[in-house]
Amino acid sequence: MLNNLKNIKLGKIIFITSLLFITSCSTTFAYNNLGWLSSFWIDDYVDLNKSQSKQLKAIINDTRDWHREVELPKYKADLLDLRQLLNNEADTAQLMDKITQVKQHWRNLLLHTSDPLIELALTLTPSQRSEMVENIREQINDEIQEHASLAKEEHQQQRLERQLDYYKQWLGKLTSEQQTLISQANSGHISTSDLWYDYKLTRLAALEALFSQQTLSEAEFTQQLHTIITEREQYMSNELLEQNEQNLKAYAHLLLKLNKTLSVKQLAHVDEEFADLVGTVNDLLTD
Repeated sequence: MLNNLKNIKLGKIIFITSLLFITSCSTTFAYNNLGWLSSFWIDDYVDLNKSQSKQLKAIINDTRDWHREVELPKYKADLLDLRQLLNNEADTAQLMDKITQVKQHWRNLLLHTSDPLIELALTLTPSQRSEMVENIREQINDEIQEHASLAKEEHQQQRLERQLDYYKQWLGKLTSEQQTLISQANSGHISTSDLWYDYKLTRLAALEALFSQQTLSEAEFTQQLHTIITEREQYMSNELLEQNEQNLKAYAHLLLKLNKTLSVKQLAHVDEEFADLVGTVNDLLTD
């Protein structure tokens, strides 16, 4: 009986750990598909010449190798830290601190790639710079139009369906109590879509203004583009930052509530999913 209780406690730790960690490190972080960095930064927005494409490929390869060596071990350490944290009866504040810490990995990636990407940006012609800005603007406007095509209630329903699918992936079949908890949390979620679009357009405006300046020194250009790449919160409104924090706290609350409802079968399901995640990280470390 005692062993069974220990197993259930460990399973609950694994459940929350995996849910927190999957947002930062998942199998979609594809080391064997190097287009992820290229597509995110430049390649989808501007046609590069042969020399620039070679330069970008070098950035991608360097980043992949650095990330495997430096960042992936931190992911594993975060997993172990979370297990220990939750084993000691974590509260909402502790979970939020850990989620914030995990998010730092994305900033680490931006900091590592910023200098070589700025070097590449310095080689862009005025035509390429304009092309890049216009393509990014078109993408944002497409997102805005797509979002506006649905009513608030439709967005809320779509989000609920995604949430239910997400937790089913980790827990298996959900109980009515669990579905209610997820539905209640979804109803309380603050939609920040409009604020996110404002942020994206503000940041793009800063990039466009920088690209249009003709009298900046290389040092001034580098400093300003470094800020645009790495300091994204500078372009977010206080309202967006506050609502993000509220949604994060609500997410941590939901995880703690769900954690108390898990059955033995669900714990086994979570354990399997978690083992797959850890196995993926280990594979990437040794590949």
